[in-house]
Amino acid sequence: MKTRKNIQLFPLMLAISFVLAACGSTSSRENALMDDVSKSVEETLMIEKASDGENTEPDKESETAEPETTESETAETAEEGKILIAYYSHTGNTEEAAQKIAELTGGDLAEIQRAEEYEDLYEEAEAEILDGIHPEITVSTENIGEYDTIFVGYPIWWDEAPAMIATFLADHDFSGKTVVPFCTSASDDIDNSLHIFSELCPDAEIAEGLTANDLDEIESWLSEIGIVK
Repeated sequence: MKTRKNIQLFPLMLAISFVLAACGSTSSRENALMDDVSKSVEETLMIEKASDGENTEPDKESETAEPETTESETAETAEEGKILIAYYSHTGNTEEAAQKIAELTGGDLAEIQRAEEYEDLYEEAEAEILDGIHPEITVSTENIGEYDTIFVGYPIWWDEAPAMIATFLADHDFSGKTVVPFCTSASDDIDNSLHIFSELCPDAEIAEGLTANDLDEIESWLSEIGIVK
């Protein structure tokens, strides 16, 4: 009887073993499948990050690259330059011309004055010009060296610039700068007075001067000499 029971139990034990083996196999396949899914998800995320421009390593070239200067910015910088309009005016006519130039160029005004007033204008002023005297002057700015273009205005006296203009030119270094003469006059033009500019500031670029009796002519003159467009 015991042998018969053992024979009957054997198929049952074999069936249970088969079921357990099948379950173990299924569990292994499920685990393997889950590993494959996890790897697939990770790979997909990596691809998406790469396509969105994300990078685990810094872009060394972008970190060290300097901002480029555009051609328009360079051109704009090259055109910039400080302008000063220095002038001596006795009756106010030259001052009006200076103010017009400042309005059109955006330059700064600086008035030149004789440190001491003339006791006898006609006698003393003519003697200064004829003898090449440089009287002491005051100028309403101390930063002339900061300007690139300096207009110098004056009235015509005895067919020349007043002696204060010679003092102004002799007292400052205009090397490498552009000096632009202009004058006002009752009769004479600017031509005979221009020699002091080449004599007293030989290392400057002397632009074409103007007898600015007519304020309406100033804008076209500035355009011709390239100061304004």
